[in-house]
Amino acid sequence: MNVCKWDQNLFTRIKRNKECVAKMRTNRFSKQLIWAGAVLVLGITLMLGWNYWQTSQPGRDRNQLYVELLERSGQFNRDLPKLLDQQTRFERAEVVNYGMRFVYALIAVDRFQHDINSVQKQVEPFMLNSFCTAKSMQFYRQQAEFVEYLYQDRNNMNLFTLRFTSADCDSAEPTRKSS
Repeated sequence: MNVCKWDQNLFTRIKRNKECVAKMRTNRFSKQLIWAGAVLVLGITLMLGWNYWQTSQPGRDRNQLYVELLERSGQFNRDLPKLLDQQTRFERAEVVNYGMRFVYALIAVDRFQHDINSVQKQVEPFMLNSFCTAKSMQFYRQQAEFVEYLYQDRNNMNLFTLRFTSADCDSAEPTRKSS
C-alpha cells in the first residue's frame, strides 16, 4: 500500500501526508543506520586485522630464532661426538624451548664413584666465564633465552645441568639446576 499517494479529500490528504513524511523519515533513518553499521563493521574488521598483524610479528621473530637455533645445532652435530680433551667429550647440541643445550660426557667420571657436587663446582665457573665472554657464545647471549650445559658420566647418566642466561653475566650467581 502506497501511503504517499495523493487523494482528493483534504482530510485524507493531510492524514496520509503525515504518514508519508513519517515513513520517509523512517526510511532515511534506516538507511543511515545501515550505513553506520557497515562503517562500524568495517572499522572493527580493520582494527582486528591490524591487531592480528602486529601480534603475529613477534611470533615470526621467535620462529626465526627457533630456525636459527636448529641450523646451528645441526652444524654442531655434523662433527659430533668429538673428544675435546682427555676428560671431556662433546656429545650433541639440542634446541630446547628457544634455548640451546650442549651435552657433554665426562669420560673419566662415574656417577657412583665421584662426588658430583665437587665436579660441578670445578666446571661451573669456567663454563659461566666461557658463556659470558667467548665470542662464539655471543649469539646465544643476545638471542637465545638460555644455554644449558648437560654433563653426563662415562655411562651417559646425567650428572648435572648448568643453565645460564644473559642476566647471569651481570650477576655473580648463575642459575643452577641439578639432575
